[in-house]
Amino acid sequence: MLTSIMRILARKESLSMTQLAQEIGCTIGEIESALEQMVHMGYIHRERLGQSCSSSSCGADRCEGCGFASSESYTVWELTERGLAIVGSELK
Repeated sequence: MLTSIMRILARKESLSMTQLAQEIGCTIGEIESALEQMVHMGYIHRERLGQSCSSSSCGADRCEGCGFASSESYTVWELTERGLAIVGSELK
């Protein structure tokens, strides 16, 4: 499953966790566990994008604590050089 996820990450498509789990054929929990394992192994790294607000005064349509229009954030998983080497070696 790890190499399947890495091949999908190499395509650099924007997929939700649900879409990734469906494509692999497993649960979101299994995907989350596999991603954490790959971070630990040095095959991928996580980058958080967007506003990450933890203010308790945030409303549904705007963050009242800091003035940002949204408190949404996104996680992007990218292959490291080590991960790219694994995916590249499978293509040969």
